[in-house]
Amino acid sequence: MNSDLAAQQALDRLAKSGFDALSPTDQILAAVWTFEANVANRGFRQYFTSAAGDMAHFVPTALKTIGAVERMEIARRANAVFGVGGQPADRARRRELAGSLSEEAREALRDLETRFYDSREDVDELLETFLNKVHV
Repeated sequence: MNSDLAAQQALDRLAKSGFDALSPTDQILAAVWTFEANVANRGFRQYFTSAAGDMAHFVPTALKTIGAVERMEIARRANAVFGVGGQPADRARRRELAGSLSEEAREALRDLETRFYDSREDVDELLETFLNKVHV
């Protein structure tokens, strides 16, 4: 199955029904796809303050499920910038916290962005492999 098409369909279902109503496969597709696109294009602070950041708590699990262990560790560490409990589920609260991050936390996110951009992990290929396994 084409991961681009499958992800777009998952995102359509996400917009229509919400994350909790998605199948486990669609949850993984939506979380991974929005993480990859948003961090690559806008960075972690913008990612966390957007609707895509609503799924940030699930992203490490989704990345681990598809075998993207380097990206999983990056996502886990980015979530930890918000403290032991990770980022809040409430977007307004996340925006408030992201706006008031310490310089140390901002630097940590910049370092994680560099690791993200330098990563050689092929997430598209890992998604394709994952989809082929679950749609056999």
